[in-house]
Amino acid sequence: MKLRLAVLLTGGVLSLAACAPTQAGQPTPVAGSTIATSTSTTESSPPPSSSSSPAPSSSTTAPQSATNGPVKPPAAQPAPAGSPGWKLTQSNTGLAAVGLSCDALPVYTGPASPAAGTVISGKRIEQPLVLFAGNITVEKSCIRPLKLGEAAPLVTTNGPCGNNSCQVTSAPVTIRDSNIDGSKLSASTIAKSCAFLGIGTLQRNYITGMGSGICFYNTGSSLSGLAEGNYVRGLRTAGDAHNDGATVRDFPLTRNPGRTLTFRNNRIDCSTGQDTGALFIQTYGGDIDNVTVEGNLLEGGGYQLGLESSHGNQYGRNMKSINNRFTGSGWGAAYVTANGVGYKWAVWQDNHLLDPNAPDAKGKPAGTP
Repeated sequence: MKLRLAVLLTGGVLSLAACAPTQAGQPTPVAGSTIATSTSTTESSPPPSSSSSPAPSSSTTAPQSATNGPVKPPAAQPAPAGSPGWKLTQSNTGLAAVGLSCDALPVYTGPASPAAGTVISGKRIEQPLVLFAGNITVEKSCIRPLKLGEAAPLVTTNGPCGNNSCQVTSAPVTIRDSNIDGSKLSASTIAKSCAFLGIGTLQRNYITGMGSGICFYNTGSSLSGLAEGNYVRGLRTAGDAHNDGATVRDFPLTRNPGRTLTFRNNRIDCSTGQDTGALFIQTYGGDIDNVTVEGNLLEGGGYQLGLESSHGNQYGRNMKSINNRFTGSGWGAAYVTANGVGYKWAVWQDNHLLDPNAPDAKGKPAGTP
């Protein structure tokens, strides 16, 4: 039996560990959610302007303009809107795409659990964030904590936890045009951590240095989720951790049949050597449905796209995989574990192995799993 990744929520911490599909205990679904009460103040400011070009070293001569002044390098260019995942790079996502860098940003001095309505813009955030209050936006910022509890997420929308479950935010959270970076923490600290844990909208972020990247888990029953235009790479591991570039562990439709979860135009690379896969969808914490995976490049080891019915829960009849690219691995591009469900992907369309030299990077078709 192949090992799969299980998720354990203990005191608000997401722990990623290898186990067979039937071994881990199932968390109790959260019946409702509440908004945290906060007396803290909001810290927000516009992003700083880009600094001028560095002086040339003594061994080089700066190029001169027609007026004998130094020629400024071209401004960073974000990936054009709608670019598929195979066109994303470190330079056209996250802070680099908007001409900013982590070290150049002023330090955020606000609370770790900001109040509803907070906008954090253009800050270097050196602590983990709890965005449970909802109606919060983080933009053009660098989330790079200097300290973190072992296996804790860098950013979460989860609230108070107990009895192996956590409360869920009831209002939207957005993180965009930012870096989420675990590089200041040891591998043993972050090997079982997610960069983001919960439910929210993540757009055009550069995510690196973590055990796992985007973790839609403890998603509640009302809010939709979106991961779009993000580049996840440079994940790290230690001990018995297994790692996901991105994962979905619950997304039930019992209270809101119209909610959707979308992975669109991301580049997700899981290459730690202890990989579960680039995108791992498993019904560990609850049923999952209305998930669309479209326009992504999925890279790394393990199966690069997994769909599992397990732990007494099921995936639904509206799971779609459209126009994705896979680099391929020793295990294969994708697999499905139905466990008696009787159906697989509702739509498996135009998925191909990556060929950078082919039109639209379409290599051989990725067979229907």
